[in-house]
Amino acid sequence: MSGDPGRRTRLLAGGCVWTLIGALFLAVVGLLLASAMVTGFFDRPQEPPKKDFGTASGAEVTRLKLQDAAADGTLGSEEIAEAAGTGRWHRADADTQIRITVAYPDAPGAPGDCYRFDIPLPLDQDTRVALPTPGRGCEGTGGN
Repeated sequence: MSGDPGRRTRLLAGGCVWTLIGALFLAVVGLLLASAMVTGFFDRPQEPPKKDFGTASGAEVTRLKLQDAAADGTLGSEEIAEAAGTGRWHRADADTQIRITVAYPDAPGAPGDCYRFDIPLPLDQDTRVALPTPGRGCEGTGGN
């Protein structure tokens, strides 16, 4: 048997110390990551509640769809057409807002409704579209 028994004991003790230091380091890193994830979870912004379209009027549905479409920062023709549904719509851009006018088709025996939606710029997730009064701004609804 060659070798110093004291040397083997020192090597074994040194290996245990380095293993313990490595385990503590990994535990601290794990706790820091868990803390960051928990903090991020509770600090995230709350999603606005989704409205049930089943009980909303046609203009209210159009308003909500326009607002959802504007949240990504763009408002394209396809998004406007989807929001307007069967209504004829027209878009007019200005420096501070986008004006969408929607005329809904007449029901048999009843006149159609017309709404003008003013959407403030810039478009983002905080953009809010107010529900206008009926019959306001029906001019300019001839083209899509």
